Amino acid sequence: MEEVSLKSDIIANLGGLPITNTFITSIIASLVLALLAYLFSRKMSIIPSRFQLIIEGMTDGAKKYVDEVLEDKKLSDKVFPLILSLFIFILFLNLFKFLPGTESITFKGVQFLKPVHSDLNMTIALAVVAWFVVQVAGVAILGFWKYSSKFINLKKPQSIPFGLIELISEIAKLASLSFRLFGNILVGGILLLLVASVGHYFIPLPIIFFEIFVAFLQATLFAILTLFYIKMAIDEPH
Repeated sequence: MEEVSLKSDIIANLGGLPITNTFITSIIASLVLALLAYLFSRKMSIIPSRFQLIIEGMTDGAKKYVDEVLEDKKLSDKVFPLILSLFIFILFLNLFKFLPGTESITFKGVQFLKPVHSDLNMTIALAVVAWFVVQVAGVAILGFWKYSSKFINLKKPQSIPFGLIELISEIAKLASLSFRLFGNILVGGILLLLVASVGHYFIPLPIIFFEIFVAFLQATLFAILTLFYIKMAIDEPH
């Protein structure tokens, strides 16, 4: 029976620093993504191809959506690259495991290229980046004292309990972003393993399509949640 690990496996040590299989996957996937972005940028032209039109249309649509949500064009121009990058990065890493051979390569008896988001450390890292940007946006738009008054307002002692609830809610966003992504990807991988052990070819196909759908869904949810958390952070305190 296949063993499902909740943590990454150490492949090697570099100067005392453990190199895990999820870390190797993230490096390779990032390099491939960077190469694809470079190749695509080289083919962009003033007279766009059909593929370029589709990409530009989707990007423009996403930018308009971010503009409408934030209601601040300057902030939207600064935030949109991060939102789009999070979506593309998470989606690509989720789909990377479907490349032929990525799950069959082993080293020292362990999977060499393990799906990145099956490692909680990676999802927490992404969540920390998103959460930090949310806090920076709140401070940048409202100012430090006005933003901090959402959580602790000594001028209104009666609001302190509500501020503490707001603070706990803010910290919970960090856990929500990381565990949601980690849980869905991990459960999907386990489901795929179980189904593949029953049927070798035809039965896993619907599960694979479902996994691809989940990959898109999770990337979209992570990006949209980050966007709405930013919107909540820049709202004036009551």
